Amino acid sequence: MKLSKKVLAAFSVAAALAMVGTLAGCTEEDDDTEGAITGSGKNYSINYTNNSGTDIYRCWNTTTFKHEGELVKVVINNQSSSTKDGNMGFVWDLCQSKDAANPNSVTLGHTEKGYRNFFVIGAQNNSGTIRYYISKYFNVTDLQADNFGASKIVTSHDAGIAATDPVEIAVQSWTNLSDAKIASDGTVTLWFDIYSPVAGKKYGVPYAETAATESTGIYYVDIYDADPTDSTVTAKKIGTNTIESSVTGYSAEPKQNTLAVYANVQPSKTLNGAWNLAKDYAADEVVEE
Repeated sequence: MKLSKKVLAAFSVAAALAMVGTLAGCTEEDDDTEGAITGSGKNYSINYTNNSGTDIYRCWNTTTFKHEGELVKVVINNQSSSTKDGNMGFVWDLCQSKDAANPNSVTLGHTEKGYRNFFVIGAQNNSGTIRYYISKYFNVTDLQADNFGASKIVTSHDAGIAATDPVEIAVQSWTNLSDAKIASDGTVTLWFDIYSPVAGKKYGVPYAETAATESTGIYYVDIYDADPTDSTVTAKKIGTNTIESSVTGYSAEPKQNTLAVYANVQPSKTLNGAWNLAKDYAADEVVEE
């Protein structure tokens, strides 16, 4: 699948979203006023110094792909052993709140354009300890706001997502990846495998083409220390999560929504790293614009 990419203006709480393009079914936006993330297609990188002494700089870059899942390689470079420089992560199921999954006939958030829903997985080298988190966000308009503006945290769609304010479902709080490898030069390489099993289709490394039953709307997120599709290496699964349908909002096969790369950079720090989208799951065939 290939879509044309459109450059979109940054936005604030007051100025919501300045949208200049749409993707079929959903509208997505970059938010990177400093141009910290570069790249296109399946390869992106960041080498950015946050000159603010107090504020975290958050940024993401939407890819030109709409898939149900992805195998993503994330490389975090030049990390000091005594500090954390920032987070590198990946966004999936990105769409407008008005287009989001709507389980159990719950009215979810905003019905107009300009409010985003998405999953995010993030990782960091926290003073020599590698750790990660997973969350789902609703009704986000300001990427730079603390926690994307979500002061309310709930446990499922049924627990308050009808509100129109930004809301978070905390799927996995910060958790150490005790078996993650740190190279001699300080580089950390992680592989995020995000997929939903559907009978007869290729979803995720563990399932390949062997899924026997149809998905009930769940996502699996597995983390590896090497490429799990490379038969020449031994990839160790160092983390795993099951995201239930009460969180995904899907009762069957998930929608093929947009993917994005995400980072935040701590005050007065430099974050250097790269992303590679290594394996697509369930791609829509979309004509390039």
